Amino acid sequence: MPLIVEAPVAQRDRRLESRLQPVLYRKAVLSALLALIFLAFFGTLGLSARMFPKNYDWRYRVISNLLSPRDNPSHYWLPACGIIVAAVLMLPFAGYLRRNLEIASPRAARVSAGALIAGIVALICACLVVPQHVHDVFGIRRLHEFIARSAAGFIAIGMLNACWCAWKGFRKNLLQGRLFWTWSLVTLLPLAGIFFSECLLGITRLHPAWAMPIRTVLRHSVFWHLGFWEWSGSAAVFVFLCAAVLLIPAANGLRKSQRDHCNLAAASAQELSKMRLMSRAPCSTRTISTPSASSR
Repeated sequence: MPLIVEAPVAQRDRRLESRLQPVLYRKAVLSALLALIFLAFFGTLGLSARMFPKNYDWRYRVISNLLSPRDNPSHYWLPACGIIVAAVLMLPFAGYLRRNLEIASPRAARVSAGALIAGIVALICACLVVPQHVHDVFGIRRLHEFIARSAAGFIAIGMLNACWCAWKGFRKNLLQGRLFWTWSLVTLLPLAGIFFSECLLGITRLHPAWAMPIRTVLRHSVFWHLGFWEWSGSAAVFVFLCAAVLLIPAANGLRKSQRDHCNLAAASAQELSKMRLMSRAPCSTRTISTPSASSR
């Protein structure tokens, strides 16, 4: 009997979820979220950079300087709150990408959405754990940097898997070619720059004799500094989300919504058949036991 009562409740929750998802994934709603993400992320970072005690040059300084109580003692909380709000607003895009990229590669779409969610959660944690330069946090000297780099790595994995889905969708004539080329440009170019910069840094550590020539050549170049790649990567993620909203056809979400309604109708029919069988089970038991009693 409790199963019969819980079945309509579960059915109602599924219907509510199926109605809310199409509304959340509409172009107008996602465009509004993009505007709020831009204001929350770049707006608070820009305002904090203007109020930075020292001269803040985004080409040479990392974003963590704005979040550090040591470097920005008066306003470090402002960019932290802005990044957290922007990260929360990015969560619907993970479901939106999975919903629209499953037609090309279901497994890669799931990996992309999961990696984006993991990166968003790590980004929120990086804002809660402020940069610590003196004491260890949970036994880790630079826990903020570790979490921030983990967030960047997860988001990069999600973007790479989305590019793979876009490539497969382009070859199957399911997605536009502009989507693949835009995503590839904003994903591979910053990753290549960061990889090249980290390789040069590793060479200077492994071969100290090469450190001075490399630093002399690249000392005045913005490509040598991590801050430039952090800001470039942040802008690349925002352009990636904008391309997802503008270049993914709305028909993909419509077909997915229709499939969800069909699956929901099939699940409802199965639940109703189970309820009918359970309601008829006691009656069949009595009809079977009655002839046995009369035969005795």
